[in-house]
Amino acid sequence: MKKLFSIVSILFMAFILVGCEKTVVQDHEISFEFINEYGETSTKTVSYKEDYEGSFQELMTEHLNFTFSVSDFGTMLLGIEGLEPKTGAYISISKNGVPSSVGIDLIEYENKDEFSFEVVWWDQLEKSVDDAIQLFLQNQADDFVNDNAIDYMVLLGLELLGLTNDYVTEQEIFAIVENMTLATTADYFKAIMLLNVADLSVDSYLEEFKTIAMPGLYGQTAYGLLTFDSRESSVDYSDFQAAAISDLVINTPFDQGLDSGGISIVALSNYVDEDGVPALIGDYVTWIQNSQLEFGGVKTRDMVWGETTYPGTENASSMSQVIIGLIANNIDPKGALFSKGDYNLISRLLDFQTDTGSFDYILTDETPEDLFFSTPQAFLALVVYQTYSNSFEAVNPYNFN
Repeated sequence: MKKLFSIVSILFMAFILVGCEKTVVQDHEISFEFINEYGETSTKTVSYKEDYEGSFQELMTEHLNFTFSVSDFGTMLLGIEGLEPKTGAYISISKNGVPSSVGIDLIEYENKDEFSFEVVWWDQLEKSVDDAIQLFLQNQADDFVNDNAIDYMVLLGLELLGLTNDYVTEQEIFAIVENMTLATTADYFKAIMLLNVADLSVDSYLEEFKTIAMPGLYGQTAYGLLTFDSRESSVDYSDFQAAAISDLVINTPFDQGLDSGGISIVALSNYVDEDGVPALIGDYVTWIQNSQLEFGGVKTRDMVWGETTYPGTENASSMSQVIIGLIANNIDPKGALFSKGDYNLISRLLDFQTDTGSFDYILTDETPEDLFFSTPQAFLALVVYQTYSNSFEAVNPYNFN
């Protein structure tokens, strides 16, 4: 009898276990691949219960980091798992190798599906700007910013990109500034820009600069204003400020030409509420617009020295200064006002980049590249443009307020 009872008990328990096993919900999974604009990939696998009834978007919300916007056209994916497409690009979604024809709010899924999210460019000019910046970073940036020497224009570009710490530390920046000989407006401007990037105090340097600051030719007035205006401080520079504005009324940006005029309208961008300032900026901008060349560039004026006339040039350095000046005033350098057919100031500047990421000064001369002026200026101009294109607001790389 005991033996029969044991057999019955075993059979009963087996029946219960089989019944329980039938009620267990098995895990399903789908896989995700994320590809950025440079072809770098990452993956993630998400598991869910067989009886899960959530939508694809709800499943993503539980397991992935992503942002989206909703409009009358549906749900648009803005970023996901580190993919943040710049202006001119978007995130393409594929399911099992087939591009999705619907957004994340309408996608259907099942066990073992494979989804791919890839940043794809639709605007080739924006892609070319990004490619140019990346080419410079890969081949040139280390030579311009390191613990031995720092080009302030390249440093400002790196700061806008959020890459400063990849190249130099605050301590190294300060050490370089301490070893600088400061005697001119240009010297103080460069030193204070470096200190601003490192977020170090500039008050003592501004007090020193105040003792020598005065309006002057070749952009000296503008660089002086930008030095004082770059950061809030306790230094009273109202006397220089008034003298500088008065000087720019007399020696207008238009009169000064492409380079000095370009940096002057950057400085004046901080004073657009002052009487007469918008007109000064407007005269310069109109000149650029009216004198733009067939392929989108601009040319410096002829220079007369004694009895010799030196023809103006279309060069990357001056063009970069113009671009920075326009953007500081929230003016699009590739907009309709500055386009000649398919060409504009940005596309023309890109023509001056070499295969190694540096920039030439003049395309028609025998010198293959200009590392001293054109290369750092063009890099900064392109970064300023990309920042402007992605922020939809004016960008002044010399302003840390």
